[in-house]
Amino acid sequence: MVNLHRNIIFLITLALSIGLSQDVIAQKKVKLKIKSADFQVPANYKQAKKNAKKGLKYYKKGTAGDYREAAKFFNAAYEFAPENAALNYYLGNSYLASTNKKRCLQHFEIAYNQNPNISKDILFKLARGYHLNYEFEKAREFYLKYRATLNTKELLKLTPVIQKYVQETEYGEKYVKEPQRVFIDNIGDNVNTQFSEYSPVVSVDGKTLYFTSQRPNLGKRKTPRYKSTQSYYEKIYRTKREKGVWTEPEKLPKPVNSKDNNAVIGISPSGQELIIFDGKDKNGDLAITKAKSKGRWSKPSKRVFGRINSKHRETSASIHFEGKTMWFTSNNPETSKGGSDIYESRRSDIKKNWRKPLNLGNLVNSPYNEEAVFISPDGQTLYFSSNGHSSMGGYDIFKCEIEGDGTWGVPQNLGHPINTPDDDMFFSITANQRFGYYASQGQDSSKGDWDIYMITFLGPEKPLIQNSEDMLLASLANPITEAVIEETVEIKTIRLTIVKGVISDSFTERPIGATIEVVDNEKNEIVQTVEANPETGEYMITLPSGRNYAMMVKATDYLHHSENFNIPEATNYQEITKNILLNKLEAGSKVVLNNIFFEFGKTVLHSSSYPELERVVVMMNTYKTLVIEISGHTDNVGSAASNIRVSEARAKAVVDYLINNGIPTSRLTYKGYGFDEPIAPNTTEEGRQLNRRVEFKILKK
Repeated sequence: MVNLHRNIIFLITLALSIGLSQDVIAQKKVKLKIKSADFQVPANYKQAKKNAKKGLKYYKKGTAGDYREAAKFFNAAYEFAPENAALNYYLGNSYLASTNKKRCLQHFEIAYNQNPNISKDILFKLARGYHLNYEFEKAREFYLKYRATLNTKELLKLTPVIQKYVQETEYGEKYVKEPQRVFIDNIGDNVNTQFSEYSPVVSVDGKTLYFTSQRPNLGKRKTPRYKSTQSYYEKIYRTKREKGVWTEPEKLPKPVNSKDNNAVIGISPSGQELIIFDGKDKNGDLAITKAKSKGRWSKPSKRVFGRINSKHRETSASIHFEGKTMWFTSNNPETSKGGSDIYESRRSDIKKNWRKPLNLGNLVNSPYNEEAVFISPDGQTLYFSSNGHSSMGGYDIFKCEIEGDGTWGVPQNLGHPINTPDDDMFFSITANQRFGYYASQGQDSSKGDWDIYMITFLGPEKPLIQNSEDMLLASLANPITEAVIEETVEIKTIRLTIVKGVISDSFTERPIGATIEVVDNEKNEIVQTVEANPETGEYMITLPSGRNYAMMVKATDYLHHSENFNIPEATNYQEITKNILLNKLEAGSKVVLNNIFFEFGKTVLHSSSYPELERVVVMMNTYKTLVIEISGHTDNVGSAASNIRVSEARAKAVVDYLINNGIPTSRLTYKGYGFDEPIAPNTTEEGRQLNRRVEFKILKK
């Protein structure tokens, strides 16, 4: 059996393309001897020697889990023989190859001070220790010292590795000197444990977080472990943010969490679908699961990713909010630029298959590994982790922003303190782009191995402004002799609207799992189709600024419901809560057709009305016995007679459209009510706008 998500974690920790010292650097076998002379208390000698022997047994197995076990026994021996060079060398290696990598430095320093010739690679190990502990200048010194000890053959093999590490220290110094204005917070004991938590995916509104954890079961059933790492099997959990605190996580039920390993790697913008990593077949594939009623989820399916999944390993994926473009990572050697790369695939319709994927190219993909891809909710920024590009060590998080020609720009490192000299991965961000979530091994506040952190982006710092008196005094003391122009601080504006709410039956108020279609009215094009949660009726859609949208809500045996969102180009980020009540498809039921538009001051239908009217045609053809009335309504501006005339003409225009599209006249009637039936006060422009409407009423079912 193959561990699912460990393919990612194992890749990160033990099989980097640049290699760890254990794998790349030729080592001299060090003999571990514990002598009685090492102890002031002879009684401890035998126990320490026994622990050292056990530690060496695990160490020789060479897996991450075994290194963790080795460190436990080496530490027990170290308490009684802290100056033993060989013991410190092995203890440092155990930390470097598993968790708590920073702790390797103190032991490599002791080993080197006690015996500078303890091993051929001790200089390299010291360099790694200094690197991980932000002592970049010392790290460079020892990387170069180590390189000076290599013979010609070793130089050919190892020079690229050493140069890569040296370059990382230079980037590290730069990032630390220019820290980002962010807060980094461990999201707390409710989520993070002494075990690994990683791969957080957050809903666009920031209220729900799914993640993967390698914690044991709380119940009586024993949690299986993976043999090579000794880690518990992975499971998918969900937590919700309430009053600023993440709730106690709940493990998702079967079939999402099966008896094997299960890991989440992506979430749909609606929050109703999860992308998971399935490692049971081939080298690892992508699968999708959908929320169902009663808290259940569908069986994960790989069918939708038909052309994406290959005989190689696909480890992460993220889908654009419109559902027609996706980005994923694969280690396909036939198309890779080196290691694991990011690919893009498109489809013409959300119901159709994905087309042949394309590698994003050398600008985005480095000769090393790119992993954990995530597209921002507004579709403008691509985030990913890489141990190439301008990494300061291990995997760093990068972003690319889309250019005017539709291509991706140069990857930018998110900087320090987000990134560390250790591994930082699995970034996702909320729609307002204020809060990001990721997993890290390099933060000091870790509660175990991998932990999940929240990033609060503070934005650019505002310059201090002196008052006029200070300015005058300063100018008198230091007359201005030249013009000084301050560097412009760019502030990115988020042009995005999140619409969310609950869809319910208008009579029973029972939640309904309806289908929502979002239509670009000007293009008469469906740009999104999402499903409301079948149990709670909750829905969420993402609308970029600069379009006129129709939101069509449909459910079996209910009248369809429409909403209009005309969002100007300059509209900044906003969240709109819109709870929707659906009327049963029965005599007397009526609904406002919110996406019927007329030429200004006229009774001629505007073309942006066609998507709404076409759905009325579909409904009439589906329910062939329906007899309906189309009614026109106005505000109270103008005379009663003129409003009756205008409202009736507009209702007739709608009926004429339906007749021209095949609906028999015997099933249609129309009437103009003028301002006799307001649904809002006519004292405000908002109220008057609501009163100017066209309604659909069922006369006979």
